[in-house]
Amino acid sequence: MRVSIVGDSGAEVVGAPLGVAVGVVGAALGLAAVLSRPSSAPVLTKPHDAATASDPLAHSTFLEWGSAVLQWLVDYRQRCTELPVRSTVQPDYLRQLVPATAPEKGEPWQDIMTDLDRVIVPGLTHWESKSRFFAYFKGHSAYPAVLGELVCAGINVMGFDWIAAPACTELECLVLDWLGKLLNLPPRLLPFGPGPGGAVIQGSAGEAAIVVLLAALTARANVAEGADGVSARRDTMVVYCSDQTHATILKACRVLGVGHLRELPTSAEGGWGLPPEALAAAIAADRAAGLTPVACVATLGTTTSCAFDDVVAIGAICQTEKIWLHIDAAYGGSYACLDELSHHFRGLELVDSFVVNCHKKLLCPFDLSALFLADRKPVLEALSVSPEYLKNDASDSSAVVDFEHWQLPLGRRFRALKLWFMLRAVGAERIRGHLRNGVALRERFTANVEAHPALELATTPSLALCCFRLAGKSNEEQMAYLRRINTGGNCFIIHSKLGGQVLLRLACGGIEQTAADVDAAWVVIRDAIPVA
Repeated sequence: MRVSIVGDSGAEVVGAPLGVAVGVVGAALGLAAVLSRPSSAPVLTKPHDAATASDPLAHSTFLEWGSAVLQWLVDYRQRCTELPVRSTVQPDYLRQLVPATAPEKGEPWQDIMTDLDRVIVPGLTHWESKSRFFAYFKGHSAYPAVLGELVCAGINVMGFDWIAAPACTELECLVLDWLGKLLNLPPRLLPFGPGPGGAVIQGSAGEAAIVVLLAALTARANVAEGADGVSARRDTMVVYCSDQTHATILKACRVLGVGHLRELPTSAEGGWGLPPEALAAAIAADRAAGLTPVACVATLGTTTSCAFDDVVAIGAICQTEKIWLHIDAAYGGSYACLDELSHHFRGLELVDSFVVNCHKKLLCPFDLSALFLADRKPVLEALSVSPEYLKNDASDSSAVVDFEHWQLPLGRRFRALKLWFMLRAVGAERIRGHLRNGVALRERFTANVEAHPALELATTPSLALCCFRLAGKSNEEQMAYLRRINTGGNCFIIHSKLGGQVLLRLACGGIEQTAADVDAAWVVIRDAIPVA
């Protein structure tokens, strides 16, 4: 089969075999490529034959259109660094630009590609802008993983149980075992490790939290009523975390009907981590009040300041009290592959579950959260259902994994492909380099902050995140400063609060970001400092 594409020099590659065409597009996907094509929708260079000219479902049409989409994505990745990083559209802008109803007949693909630039790009905040996006925790979507996402959509299997797509299930087990070893996780958390552990891909850390907290609640409720003098009612159950824990834990507790969520206060003196002594005291007080402690959520890399909880101390308390310990390492967990940061990850042999977002620092597009379990049985007991239409010999044999029982929905995509593509194409060595580069860039920015008399660090910098603020200024002045930084579209950062004080957050990237990009952001931030 042959297709026609446009190479990154602008020259047309006509009638190239599919393998050659993919190779040309793959070359264009290099992270350092500089494209000379204009920033407009790609031109479809080869018309369809009469039989398929109007058929969007034809194989040959897909090949041509797919090449155009890949070219558009490469162009977008290059030119988004020159666009205002935040959209300037007003709410409800899109309804003014597109028809009120779907077309009765299919439209030319060229019109659809043109509308990507006309109506969609103006409404984007450019997360892939390596030189201007420093907000939240920057996601990284490496091209090999993007292609894995494409294959996932193209083969379109529903891997809810093993028989529905054996490769989907088995690759997920395999690639999560690879990932766990890359992150130096204890063997008990690995799919092929000793004991009853395992791992599964969830859509987000929030979904993973619902799954593990439901497992903890169900396990507690399954204890025979009165056997240990503890009530099994959810309105008496308690989950513990810190006031720096991600808001998805609060949402998970609401969804599950947990009676009490204790968000224990943190402090600058404690590095904004969950105080173990406060956890122990809270558990004792709740037991004395007739409540039922069920689970604790500790964080490795909090959202506001990338603080790390003391898993060794917290884990010892949870084991003594027989409550579930879940580790939210959505951001920070990726850095467990670096030996120089191993001190942040001590105590993982004490945990019941651990989640890391591969769509944050591990170069995969959203959505891919890896959830590791020390014991899969509580999850299976909480979520297993067996309607007649899903019964089959393979599942009945207990010789296979059926991931439908490890998650909230039934259907599941072949998300393991994008992690598999990324790990194989990029390799562990370059992944570590990507993470180290983000830390080095943050150190470069931090040095500028420390050297400027009008600025101060809001807390100790951590990983690729620097939290800073105007020295000696009010919260209102900090917010006005943030607005000046973000005006103009050359830099995008966000704020948060620690101890009631506003701080500004700059989160560096990694594999695609350079010192020049961070220096350019520093110029914007420096020039926005109000004149005394």
